[in-house]
Amino acid sequence: MYLVRTFFKTDTLLSDIGGLSAFVTIFGTLYGIMTAFVVFEVWNQHNRIVELINKEGLGLERLYRLTIYFRDKKLTEKMKAAINEYAQVVIKGKFQTLAKGQRNKEASRTFRKITNVIRDLSFDDDHDQVVFHHIISHYGHLSEIRTERINESLSRLPALLKVFLYASSILALCSFVVMPFTNIFYGFFAVGGLSFTLAMIFYLVEDLDNPFTGFWKVTPEPFERALKHIEEDY
Repeated sequence: MYLVRTFFKTDTLLSDIGGLSAFVTIFGTLYGIMTAFVVFEVWNQHNRIVELINKEGLGLERLYRLTIYFRDKKLTEKMKAAINEYAQVVIKGKFQTLAKGQRNKEASRTFRKITNVIRDLSFDDDHDQVVFHHIISHYGHLSEIRTERINESLSRLPALLKVFLYASSILALCSFVVMPFTNIFYGFFAVGGLSFTLAMIFYLVEDLDNPFTGFWKVTPEPFERALKHIEEDY
């Protein structure tokens, strides 16, 4: 700001301060609405992924609990082993494949083992038939949650929207850099405060847009809790 003020004589724009103020007011209002929308969108997406991961972890635990009512110890052990293998793959991977915008093929393969356990079920009384229908219904719901979780995890902000956000942010900062502040120290404070705010907005958007990296990254803790409950509570 000081260099621009020195070499380009921006203090001579003082006579146009009314027009500059009107521009900053209108542009600032539009920029604030757009920024609030982008931040809300990435934050909402981050929260949806966290919720889906929690639901998937609880769903695995409930699926194991339903197989207990089948009164078949061999089946229960098969389901426990299949759930454990799938959850361990997810825990070990820590969603890093999704962070790169790719699906985890190993997780998909181990999830199909749960399908195979249910597919091979056989029963010969009304009690088992009722439990089987509950297992099928819950597995279908669990599969939908997993698919939705993966789709949400692979979703990112459109590149054009990011470019527009960054370009408009730079324009907002440049508007204050060339603003002919009468008190240059107040100008330093204004530009410094705006720079810090924009930097935090950039960091927040980039961090939340990819929920598996950065400070607010999502962890597979719900899967760890599910395995712990299955091992200790049943």
